[in-house]
Amino acid sequence: MKVEFLVNTDINDGRQIFIQEAEFKKAKNDKEEYNSFAFSTNCLFAFYGLSEDFIRPDEYEKILSALEKGGAVIITVVEEKYPRRVYPEVFVSNNNKLKRVQL
Repeated sequence: MKVEFLVNTDINDGRQIFIQEAEFKKAKNDKEEYNSFAFSTNCLFAFYGLSEDFIRPDEYEKILSALEKGGAVIITVVEEKYPRRVYPEVFVSNNNKLKRVQL
């Protein structure tokens, strides 16, 4: 699966993973593609100290159900300072409209 790691963007602290719809859908029926996706999310989350976390299959399905043809998936991390709390935030971009996916 081809994913792009982006920095200096406008969402959260600017670090995110960007995946086109066609690439994201490859993981639906292919375990190797899903493992590639899970590895990329694990790498992003590890940057924030969440070294054992990744987007799980049930969460993948929620994202997939919100994604439309020609869209894209954006995965980022929210880091709250007081109290320290870190969690993933996922968006889909369908027809250039950003929608948050509740995991």
